[in-house]
This record gives sequence, structure tokens and C-alpha cells, in this order.
Amino acid sequence: MLRLIGILTGAVLAIAFLIVALGVPEFATPETEVIAEVAIDMTAQTEPVAEPEPEAAVESAPAPQAGLETGPETEPMVEAVAEPAPEPDYEALVEQIFSPTPESDPEPAPVLEENWYAFWSPFRSELAANGFVSKLQESTGIDYRVLKIKTGIYEVAFAYSDDDDIEDKLARISAATGLDMSES
Repeated sequence: MLRLIGILTGAVLAIAFLIVALGVPEFATPETEVIAEVAIDMTAQTEPVAEPEPEAAVESAPAPQAGLETGPETEPMVEAVAEPAPEPDYEALVEQIFSPTPESDPEPAPVLEENWYAFWSPFRSELAANGFVSKLQESTGIDYRVLKIKTGIYEVAFAYSDDDDIEDKLARISAATGLDMSES
């Protein structure tokens, strides 16, 4: 209970300090829009702007500001109003994406099931297993994975397709590292 009172007191003091330092915040209602006016130097504009269609243009004269000269050379600012883009036909898009067409659907590639062969005794830390994998990948060029059996047990394995592939990869590991992999 004492901690809660301390937390609330600290929060109130922090808010009071911010109000004293920065002043009372002024909250705007969502209906209020803030419009920023920007003065544009028309003489600095080097590229002529194409005139928009009369029905899509809205003319607004810039408000005179202190320090700016207003004369006959200033022109009213013309802003183009963009028309909303037409809504896409979602049903046609879905049909186009999911409809099978014979010329666009190539034969699906046969899915090869990846088998992973764990060839080393389990590690107790994932960090140690990843370090072992990175050194083996540098020396052999074989793709290895760290398999989490359960918390605290991580095995290092490589992908294989058949028994001959396992023997070939074990021989490559033995040749690259000098480790005897015949009993694995």
C-alpha cells in the first residue's frame, strides 16, 4: 500500500512539474483543422505549371503578410483538386488470382521430404551447438541445423536423401575435421 501511494505521489509531482514548466496544455477538438499558409515566391518558379480544368480548380489568393509586397505581379495560387480513383472490382481480382488456367499453371515440383540425421552427441546449450555448426559449415560446406529436442538438449543434424548420402556426408566431415565418424 505504501509503494502505491509513493508511485501515485511521484506521478502527481511529475505532472505538476511539467504543467509549471511548460504551461497548461491546449487540447484541440477533432473538428478543428489547422491550415498552414505557405508563401510562395512566384518569381523563383522556373517551370511553368499547366492550367487544370476549370471545374477541378479552386482559386485562393494568398493572405497579405507583414514584410511581403503585394502588387500587380503577384498571381492567385491555383490548387488542383484530385478526383478519387474508381474502386477496383475485387471479385474480378479474386477470380483472376485463384482461377486455374492451363497455360499459367506449371506442373508442380515434387515435394521432397527432408530428413535430418543427428550425427553428434547432444549439446546442453544452443549457443554451443550454433558455434559447432558454424565451424563445421566453414570447413565442410554442408548445411547443418540445430534441432531443439527439449530445453537443454540440442542436436546438430544435416539433411539427407538416402543412406548413401549419409555415408558420403559423414566421410566429408571426417576428411575435413579429422574426427572419426564411423561409429555414428
